[in-house]
Amino acid sequence: MLTRLDVKYLLIEVKRPGSLAWNRKAVEAALNQAWAYADKQKIKQIAISDGLMLYAADVEHGALRDRVFAELQSEKPQEDLWWLSVHGIYRERAEVGDAGLRLLPETEVLEPAATTYADGALLHPKYGLPASCFAFVGHAADPSTWKLPYLTADGGVDAKRLPKAIAAILSNYRGTKVSGIPDRDIPDVLSHLAEAATRVGKMPGQSGETAAVYQQLAEALDQLRGRSEGH
Repeated sequence: MLTRLDVKYLLIEVKRPGSLAWNRKAVEAALNQAWAYADKQKIKQIAISDGLMLYAADVEHGALRDRVFAELQSEKPQEDLWWLSVHGIYRERAEVGDAGLRLLPETEVLEPAATTYADGALLHPKYGLPASCFAFVGHAADPSTWKLPYLTADGGVDAKRLPKAIAAILSNYRGTKVSGIPDRDIPDVLSHLAEAATRVGKMPGQSGETAAVYQQLAEALDQLRGRSEGH
């Protein structure tokens, strides 16, 4: 609860780490719970957080109005969090910008599970895939260091996971950290993803219209090559 001079401004429903960021149903349940608590205490702002994401909204006329959405993995606090501070919480936010509720790219959740193998190969306990299906592998014997699944078990390109993996690493490239991937490995990860995108004809120049995520991937690679050549 955020209070000042005994006035209650914000009620925050806190859940276990990672339980909201990739789960729409859990997000909706947490919002309903926070809303019910706030209504009883006549509080007009609510928020939910699982340590990875935070969403806050104003309760207006029986509905929720976006106030703040923040990804919490970054070491540098986002400026929008000012709207939840003791100086900003009581002010109306006219321009909400990108404060809308959304889920984070599903790249980091690792549910505890027993070690599993298939044909002698170690598998990731969540995805059921070997290390070769991930764009980044910190240690081959430790699945918790495998990040960004983008291939299927038979080595084919996973059409659904590939763009999500690219989007996640491009967020890292622009300053929002993807946990567990060192900055020095970003160029190699982008190259792996670009090779997969090329295999399925998604990169610029391969088809009539290129999706934004693949265009951004090509631009990021061009920038990284330029830096390398500059040195």
